[in-house]
Amino acid sequence: MAEESPPPANGRLSELLHRAGWRPETLARRLNTVLASNGSDRRIHDKTPYRWIRGEVPHGEVPDLVVQILAGTQGTELTYEQVWNRARTRGPAPLRADHGCGLPWDSAGLLSLLGEPVPTRRIVLAVTGAAITGPAWACLDHPAPTLASAADAAGRVTPPLLTMINGIVTHAQQLDDQQGGAARAFVADQYSSLARLMKRASYDAATGRRLAAALAQLAQTNGFMAFDAAEDGHAQRWYLLALRAAHAAGDRALAASILALMSNQAADRGHPLDALQLANAAQHAARHAPGAVRSLIATRNTLAYAAAGDLTGFNHMHDQAATIRNEPTAEPGPSWAGYIDHVELDAITGRGLVVLAEHLPRQQTRLLRQAAHLLHARAYTPHDATPQRSALRHGAWLSLAHLAALRQNQPTSTTDDLDHSITAARSAITRLPTVSSVRSVRLLHRVATEVTPVARRSPAARALLHDLRTALAPTA
Repeated sequence: MAEESPPPANGRLSELLHRAGWRPETLARRLNTVLASNGSDRRIHDKTPYRWIRGEVPHGEVPDLVVQILAGTQGTELTYEQVWNRARTRGPAPLRADHGCGLPWDSAGLLSLLGEPVPTRRIVLAVTGAAITGPAWACLDHPAPTLASAADAAGRVTPPLLTMINGIVTHAQQLDDQQGGAARAFVADQYSSLARLMKRASYDAATGRRLAAALAQLAQTNGFMAFDAAEDGHAQRWYLLALRAAHAAGDRALAASILALMSNQAADRGHPLDALQLANAAQHAARHAPGAVRSLIATRNTLAYAAAGDLTGFNHMHDQAATIRNEPTAEPGPSWAGYIDHVELDAITGRGLVVLAEHLPRQQTRLLRQAAHLLHARAYTPHDATPQRSALRHGAWLSLAHLAALRQNQPTSTTDDLDHSITAARSAITRLPTVSSVRSVRLLHRVATEVTPVARRSPAARALLHDLRTALAPTA
């Protein structure tokens, strides 16, 4: 009996790894990070991707995760066939983040989407281009529908029930600020419960708008939790659902907030053109919003210009935010915007400046000094204050800002930047036991990488590197 011939080698996978500048071991490590963030116990050995290059195909969700990861490195869409050199033969295809979203922007469209379960264990692929920017403009182009229901299976929605729903929404937002995405599965369940209520209960148009606004806020919170957990496809899915609900609520201010978060995600993923489109849509949606919201949107939009390396656009958004903050206004901001203060807005601007400095080496010193000044207050938030996730994240950014300044100014630099970087990193480390934030942890891994060369000549940096590796060991 003839021996079965081995599968043909996968030169396409080898080529994609070469383009990314990755060894197969790097792909294995990236896969393990994603698997862990998805709650999977599965781990890929460092040498396993060599077998894939020789023609093997892994089982389960791993092939689709490889497609998703490599698409992110290439900044383009990739199909299963393009990566594995064969058609899919087993397992369900992953969902795109915009799956099932091509529905009319009316009440029937929203209620139909509420019947779609939000996938939790299934792979959701992030999208780019018109798939994510198209809904942003469609939301602004269509009038808000009248949302009412005569269904009676769950009875009538009463004022006490609305009060309870609003309390759940507020507490979910506070939970995210305090500890990050540790409870995101619970918050997702609250969204599903409210979605069922909207499909089955009886309510008038005014109550329907309030229910839709609450649904949008829960989806927005779930979206940010997923983004912070590095689950980009799930985050986009949540944001698109949130945008639908905010549109049904007729709440342009809330829609602007969601669009700005979508822009921030696109910037973080390395898609500045998408980020700028979404920032423009957010700016348009916020035109008549309260000052607190307009200031928030302008500040978040600085991140899109930072990702694009556009100093003029960045300064324009920053100046606009500062002008709005100084406007005398009697109009209160919405309850979901209660966390907005000058410390948080400064911190967002500060991390944008660190990104911008990477694009503009001639202006790097000035930009990094300004960034450090703006990041300082949030990085050193007291441990008994609410925004612990933000404090962790921006503490890591502050440490990176000082390390970048240290590199830029060598050999004339002093020990000040190193001392400040070490202090900021240590402050961030102290928040790790109570905060769940994959993206912040990744920033601290980046701090460890960038402080390694300094550790060869500095005992203080060497001690920080040891403490970082110890604190981050469970996430490695």
